[in-house]
Amino acid sequence: MRAGTQSARPAAQSIDAILRLEKQDEETLAVHHRLFHWIGWFVGTVQFIVLQCAFVIGWIILSHFFPHHAFDEYPFPLLATILALEAVLLTSCVLIRQSLIDRTLERRDHLELQINLLAEREATQSLRILQRIAKKLDVEDTEDGRPDELASETSVDQIAQDLKDRQDEDAKQ
Repeated sequence: MRAGTQSARPAAQSIDAILRLEKQDEETLAVHHRLFHWIGWFVGTVQFIVLQCAFVIGWIILSHFFPHHAFDEYPFPLLATILALEAVLLTSCVLIRQSLIDRTLERRDHLELQINLLAEREATQSLRILQRIAKKLDVEDTEDGRPDELASETSVDQIAQDLKDRQDEDAKQ
């Protein structure tokens, strides 16, 4: 087995786990939510645009070539009503789909934050171990005078407060 394949394996397993969780979330959705989600997806495709154009052109052609049996004469008030109702319903479906996507993205952001916090703790612990090793071997860090600062715990609360303060300052300006 190649070295690159082994290192990619944990990443592939993590990706599989995330995709499995998202699929489970999708499966727990009620049938009507899944239907709205699919409709919201379909509305954003070229196939939908082609189908929509074919429907409108077909409607107009049928009304033009069969004027004696016209079910909707020019200026096509029935077609306009149908398209207006369709626009409202499709907008709702797209918004429902977007809401589901937003929840998934929020969950991913939360997972990413947790992973980043864990990585920061591990990096801090690694720096502390390296400092102890350097001290035991009597190796000085003359290039950067901040090793103690880097090896100290990062206050997530303080970072969050600083971020909020900066956002408030930007909003005032």
